[in-house]
Amino acid sequence: MKTITVTLALALGLSCGAAKAQEYTLKYSFADVDQPAANAAAAHAYVFEEALERLSGGRIEVDVFPNGQLGDARSMAQQVRRGTIDVASFSSGVFASLYYPELGIIDLPFLYATRADMVEKLSTHQPFIAELLDDVAESTGVRILGFEPYGFRNFTTADTPIHRPEDMRGLKMRTQEIVPHQELMRALGASPTPIPFLELYSALQTGVVDGEENPLATIQQQKFYQVQNHLTLSGHLMTIAAIFVNEAWYAGLPDDLRAAVDQANAEASLAYAGVGAIQDVLALDQLEEEGMTIYALSPEERQAFRDATAKPLREWAIDEYGDEFAQGFFDYLDGFDEAS
Repeated sequence: MKTITVTLALALGLSCGAAKAQEYTLKYSFADVDQPAANAAAAHAYVFEEALERLSGGRIEVDVFPNGQLGDARSMAQQVRRGTIDVASFSSGVFASLYYPELGIIDLPFLYATRADMVEKLSTHQPFIAELLDDVAESTGVRILGFEPYGFRNFTTADTPIHRPEDMRGLKMRTQEIVPHQELMRALGASPTPIPFLELYSALQTGVVDGEENPLATIQQQKFYQVQNHLTLSGHLMTIAAIFVNEAWYAGLPDDLRAAVDQANAEASLAYAGVGAIQDVLALDQLEEEGMTIYALSPEERQAFRDATAKPLREWAIDEYGDEFAQGFFDYLDGFDEAS
């Protein structure tokens, strides 16, 4: 009887301890394919889940919702703001277009030379970026834990090879709901056509648009090669993802758990960058095997695209966001370039 009583007491004690250990449940949403070994967003989600549950000692449980189960980027932005989703990974430019236009300045063309360059310039440890993100959180109720390099974007078309800026004239090109991306298309003489990501394949298949632009891994994973024949390695824009968290939820955490969230995100960011980089390499080989006609811009051709877009988009940003903010951002970036 004594043994049974002790065993029951221990079991009840362990049960109560386990219930006490889990204090929070976090919903993490992303719209990409659920392939953490092949997709950077998925890699971040699952490393974040493991790291946060471990670092919090089980006090935070993470539930991951991949494949756009909880909606596309626009829907996720709205839900994170309302607090029905705690954390989400999607394009920073979509959030900028919805709630904080000035954030769109990081989506201008030809700002970053490499993934590492983007990570350094947009690090939350940089005072300029930290101050910007504090203001985003205060103004919108959503905090950005960090920016991630999803990959450089490249043009694809069904019928028109793109070698020069002039080749873009008159084309209907799908863009994200990101205003600077749309302005880039206008600068090239194309017609920007915003289409939700989950509807893009169908739009390409039915000819609603002539082409689109995306990172190599996205083009391969979404099988756009089935409805697009030409790929131009333009690298004109970096797709910048951000890790968004509801500010009220984040600020309401005890200090140690908030630190655990930050540490888990830092750990997951390593996976994001690494998986994204290798998948671009693998995707290019696979797209060639699938029969796409692939054209790599020469240095002179790439400079022509830069000349056609970089200066007009900087001037547009100054008009759109104000001289003080826009010029302050450009001076901040120029400081990096001068140092290198």
